[in-house]
Amino acid sequence: MQRFKTLEDLKNSYSERIRQIADERKSGKKLVGTFCLFVPDEIIFAAGADRVILCGGKNDTVSIAEQYLPRNICPLVKSSFGSIINDGCSGVKSCSHFSMVDMIVAENTCDSKKKMYELLGDYVPTYVIDLPQRPDTPEALKYFLSELEKFRDAMEQLTGNKVTTEGLRQEIKSSNETRELLHRLYELRKRDPSPISGSHVLKILQKQYFLSPDKLKEYLRMLITEVENIEPEQVHKPRIMISGCPMPGGNTKVTEIIESKGGVIVAEESCTGTRSFWDLIDENKEPMTALAERYIKIPCSCMSPNDRRIDNILELAREFRVNGVIYYTLQFCHGYNIEKQKIQKALKEAGIPMLSIETDYSDSDVEQIGLRVDAFMEMIS
Repeated sequence: MQRFKTLEDLKNSYSERIRQIADERKSGKKLVGTFCLFVPDEIIFAAGADRVILCGGKNDTVSIAEQYLPRNICPLVKSSFGSIINDGCSGVKSCSHFSMVDMIVAENTCDSKKKMYELLGDYVPTYVIDLPQRPDTPEALKYFLSELEKFRDAMEQLTGNKVTTEGLRQEIKSSNETRELLHRLYELRKRDPSPISGSHVLKILQKQYFLSPDKLKEYLRMLITEVENIEPEQVHKPRIMISGCPMPGGNTKVTEIIESKGGVIVAEESCTGTRSFWDLIDENKEPMTALAERYIKIPCSCMSPNDRRIDNILELAREFRVNGVIYYTLQFCHGYNIEKQKIQKALKEAGIPMLSIETDYSDSDVEQIGLRVDAFMEMIS
């Protein structure tokens, strides 16, 4: 497997970022924690705050959350909640940034997250953006815009700073630059053989909402230069797209299994993948309207109907010339698990094989998943 200096450097980015956040907070800058792509970072930054993502991808904090939450909800919700409320008495160490936020900005997506946010309010001030569930109607856009305007007001109240039109325009331009860099990286992955593994790309995607925007762009530019200048191994491997649930930091189990079994992941249709950057924001429109139009199009399984997601998956499969799709879901994630039926039908009609994997953050099923991936690779090779 190719080695990239940028990714080696990325390993040291956590402690550097923690120091940066600590210094910012000492100087009075507020830190906002988020869980979801539906929260526009541009508004947070335009208010003069910083932000980090709080999605848990570690198994260690799941048992802490199970003292408060039912066991039969998804591990992402449990890991996130456990990381935030963990006081260290259990001996489990959570990532430092979970305890540093001044406010959590959440959103109404799945039922487990919605109810979890109600409990989180006892630990950290929590603001919830209400999402329209039928995004393709004119009423939905109007309602979402009104929710973003209320969110803007909440950020102004938190920071004491006015969110100006010019400030929003600057942040939109900055976030579009990040999205364009990610597009450049993904363009390179269209080559056959792909010059970079999916496990490597996942490492920087998991950092995209933890690092500051400037630092993320710096890492992306360095990585793109490295990838452009390497000679990939001239060995054809089955080209795989992962589709489904997000893979937050600490969760690399399935990607590592796929690539250890001879495949190469060339695209990710998930929140830690194309959903986070594929669509740019129109820089020529009034900023709040442009933000509402862009963010409401995110094809999350909480939306209904969600045919846009099926179209995106088929388009990505064609663009990246995938040999197969691995549909990855977390246990008890009902939205993505139910939506699997429609995805599987559409892929079958398009002649693209699909393997479904439902798992959690533990290592108890590593061997079983490996056997199934092995069989899938043999079928599509």
